[in-house]
Amino acid sequence: MDIRGLKMKNLKNKNVVITGGASGIGKKMALLLSRQGANLALIDIDKIQLAEAKNELEPQAGRIETYECDVSKQKKIDHISHQIKADFPWIDILINNAGVVTGKSFLDTNDADLVRNLDINLMAVIRMTRQFLPAMTARNSGHIVNIASAAGLIGVPGLVDYCAAKYAVVGFSDALRLEMKKQGYTGVKVTCICPAFIATGMFAGAKPPWLSPWLDPDAISKKIVQSIQKERAYLKAPLIIKLIPFFKGLPAPLLDRLVSIMRLDRTMDAFKGSKTG
Repeated sequence: MDIRGLKMKNLKNKNVVITGGASGIGKKMALLLSRQGANLALIDIDKIQLAEAKNELEPQAGRIETYECDVSKQKKIDHISHQIKADFPWIDILINNAGVVTGKSFLDTNDADLVRNLDINLMAVIRMTRQFLPAMTARNSGHIVNIASAAGLIGVPGLVDYCAAKYAVVGFSDALRLEMKKQGYTGVKVTCICPAFIATGMFAGAKPPWLSPWLDPDAISKKIVQSIQKERAYLKAPLIIKLIPFFKGLPAPLLDRLVSIMRLDRTMDAFKGSKTG
């Protein structure tokens, strides 16, 4: 129970897969989940960071296994998913967290960057879900958590490819949630996370727009875990992000003017570089 008496999912002994789980909010979510007794399967492309994360989390996690994997590759996802299924009897929660940002204008973004962005930010979400959803529907129990972005709700210059992928993740999450309900899988939940800029280094050099300051990684990770426990369909943060659907109802010229007033159109002008999230 939380302080308001709302029912919250018990995470003790739950088996949780987290992509991009060795750093950033992936690692912070893993820490919070481990403190509640969850068993963890962490996937990341960085072998060294995986080892460091395991050493740090192992003393408090119910169980932790790590898997080195480039989630932009279908065959590697297939291989690593097979390993996870062999190591864990079932998966209760899949957190599709791995992400990457190019941060260039659309015409300056080459084809390799575009493909990599879509493979990691979108196709990995779909492919990982296809790996673990069948067993969830068979048990009518499970939870898919997709880390999208506020950039999946409103366009941002300098993030055209990123917005395309994150918009798709939002649509995928909505449709999947409704499909699970339609097909009678009421025990399979879908949560879509849409935060603004998080201070993890992924958007180094960017300047958050007006009324949307940098989000603290610890605070947003805690909110994500709470959203999982409360089985919420969405988490949008900060408050201004919750108003985007209302802004999108404005005529395009007015919306574009609002974007300019909020300095959202200039937020990526000083972007310096990124790392996978």
